[in-house]
Amino acid sequence: MEQITILARVFGCLFYYPLTHTNNFELVNAMSESDDESLFAGLAQRMAIDGDSALVTDFQQLFEGMDVMSAPPWGSVYLDREHVVFGDSLLRYREFLVQHQMALDTGMREPEDQFGLMLLALVNLIEQHHDHAAARVLLEQHLLPWCYRYLELVAKNAQTQTYQYLAITTQQWLRYVQQELALTPVEMKVYF
Repeated sequence: MEQITILARVFGCLFYYPLTHTNNFELVNAMSESDDESLFAGLAQRMAIDGDSALVTDFQQLFEGMDVMSAPPWGSVYLDREHVVFGDSLLRYREFLVQHQMALDTGMREPEDQFGLMLLALVNLIEQHHDHAAARVLLEQHLLPWCYRYLELVAKNAQTQTYQYLAITTQQWLRYVQQELALTPVEMKVYF
C-alpha cells in the first residue's frame, strides 16, 4: 500500500498544480533521477521538450477552462446528466468526506471532486486515518466510476506530449491499482 500512496500523492500533485509549479518540477526531476527508465524520466523528458509556455497553456486549457473545457477535472461533470460541477455525486462525496472527518480546504471555492484532490484525499485516508476500507470506498464509489473517461479526454485533448503521457501513465497506474487491490468500481452512467 505504501507504493500506491506515494504514487497517489505524486499524481495528485501533478493533476492539481501546474507542472511548472516549483514543487512539481522538483518532484518530477527527483523521481526521474532515481531511474533513467522510470515513467518520471519519460515525463521529465517530455516537459523539457514541450517547454514551460506550452505546459502553462495546456494546464489552463485542461484544468482551468480558458474557453470550453474538453476534459473537466471534476467527477460530477461526468456523473451528472446536466454536466454540472456541483452535482449529486459531489454531494455524496462530500458526505463521504464528512463521515471520515476530512475537510478539503484549498482556500478557493472549488469542488472537492477534482481528480488531483481526490488522489490527495486517498493519501490522507491511508496515511493519516489508516483507513484502508474507506480508501477502497473512495476508489470504488467516487473516483474509478468516472476517472478513466476523464483521463482518456485529457490524453485526447492535451496539446503537449507531457499531459498526454501523464494521462496515459496515470490511467495505466489506476488500472494496476484496481487489479492489485481487487477493486470493483460501482457502475455509473458517465454522461460526458
